[in-house]
Amino acid sequence: MRLKHKVILGVISAMLGALLQGCSAGKSPSREETSLANAAKDVVIPLEAGSKKNPLPETDEVVSQGEEVFATCAFCHGSDGRGGTTIGRSMDPPAADLTSAHVQHWSDGELFWIVQNGVSHTGMPAWKSSISEDDTWKLARFIHALPRLSAGSAATAAQPPAKAGVSLQDKYTLQIPGGLSLSEVRGYEQWQTVAPSLTDAAHVIRVIVANPVMIKAYQDGVPGNGKPFPDGSKIVKLEWKPKTITSPPFSIKTPDTVSGDLEEVEFIVKDSKRFPDTHGWGYAMFDYDAGSGTLAPATLASHPPVGHDAKCGAACHELAASKNYIFTEYAKR
Repeated sequence: MRLKHKVILGVISAMLGALLQGCSAGKSPSREETSLANAAKDVVIPLEAGSKKNPLPETDEVVSQGEEVFATCAFCHGSDGRGGTTIGRSMDPPAADLTSAHVQHWSDGELFWIVQNGVSHTGMPAWKSSISEDDTWKLARFIHALPRLSAGSAATAAQPPAKAGVSLQDKYTLQIPGGLSLSEVRGYEQWQTVAPSLTDAAHVIRVIVANPVMIKAYQDGVPGNGKPFPDGSKIVKLEWKPKTITSPPFSIKTPDTVSGDLEEVEFIVKDSKRFPDTHGWGYAMFDYDAGSGTLAPATLASHPPVGHDAKCGAACHELAASKNYIFTEYAKR
C-alpha cells in the first residue's frame, strides 16, 4: 500500500509540475490545478494519520483558541480561510481554500499531519517546530468550524491593519530579549475590553483587553470565585497619552479628554509550564515612539523600568495574589 502511494504521488507530481509551467501568479487556479494539488495532499498523508483522534473537545473555547493559532495561517489562507491573499494566490499551487469540501473531508488527524509535516511540492511548510501539538489540534478544530463561522468571527484571526506607521511584520517580530514575543498576543486589536484603567500619577489613559479564553473565565466568575485563570489566558494593557478636544460640540470650558498618541503595549500570558517561578504568568512591555511610529521592547530606562526577561512586572502583581495576580476586574456591562 505504501509503494502504491509513492507511485501515485510521483505521477501526480509530474502532472502538476507540467501543468503549472503555464501558470502565473496573476492567474486564478484552474479546476485541474486545484484538483491535482488536493490529490497530492491526499496521497502524502499517511494512512494511520486518518485514524488519529483529536484529544481536545469540540467546544467554542477550543475553537476560539484555534482561531488564535490560525493568525499564523491567515497570511496565506486569508482571514476567512479561503486562500484569497496575495501571497496565497501567488503560490504554485495556490494556497488551499480551507472551507472547500475537499479540505473539510480530511479528518482532524489528517489536518494535524499536514500542519505538522507540510506537503512537498506545495507552499505548505512544516510547522512542527513553531506550532505545538496541542495548538495544532486546536487549529484542526477551528478549520473544521470555518464553514459555519461568520466572516466577523473569523476576522479575529486575520491580519489587523497596521496603524501609526507600524507594519504588521515589524510589530509582530518584536520580542523581549529572553522573554515574550509580541506575536503571542497577535490579534489583540480585536479583543474584548475588560475595563478602563486610570492612574493619575502615570498621566496616561489605559484600556485593558483580553483574549476569548480569559474573557470566558471572567464571565464564569474568575477570580472572585477563588479559581485561577486557565492556561492560555492573555490580557493586554494599552496606554495612550491624553489629549483634549475643544472643538464643537465640546465646550472650551469643559473640554473632553480622549486618547492621543500610543504610549505602551503591555501584556501578560498564563502558561504554568513556561512560567512556574512567577505563578504561571509571563510579562512583557513594549514602548511606542510616536516620532518613528514604532514599538520597541521596554528597557531599564522605561517607565516603569523593565528587565530583559518574562518576569518583568511579576513583583508588582504579587500585590494581587489573592486574585490570581490580576488587578483588573471585569467591568459591569
